Amino acid sequence: MKKWRRILLVVTAVLAVAVTVGAVAIHRMTTGTLDHGTVFTQASGDLVVKPGELFSIEVFAYREAGDNWTMATPGPDPTVVQATGDEYVDNFGFEDLVGATGSLGSGGHYYFTFRAQKPGRTTITVHVAFRDHQGMTFSGGPGQTERQFTVDVR
Repeated sequence: MKKWRRILLVVTAVLAVAVTVGAVAIHRMTTGTLDHGTVFTQASGDLVVKPGELFSIEVFAYREAGDNWTMATPGPDPTVVQATGDEYVDNFGFEDLVGATGSLGSGGHYYFTFRAQKPGRTTITVHVAFRDHQGMTFSGGPGQTERQFTVDVR
């Protein structure tokens, strides 16, 4: 009887370690490496931030399908906001876990991160190439290919 208790204890400990390692791995995959500061979504509209504030613009994407968001040029007025980095962070959903055939997974989010500088107003534009139903990319297409954000630093 004591032998089975030991085996059960060892199996339980191994499972606990495996679950902990898996949770840490998923957390690292889904949070990214940059500090995003205050996060504004693609539906946020006009953004109001304070001088010195770190903030990000978040846009949803299926990067595996070719959604590669970039910041348009010219960029925002650098005396008002300065870009500090950008990154893509995967979601982690059921499709990702089971590896469903033909599935694009649950996508992810691009974060464009900025530091507010002096009071003023500027525009940040991010865009992605339009993909047709066959996965071909080209410029133009539906209004989903560009997002503009007006930033007021006060």
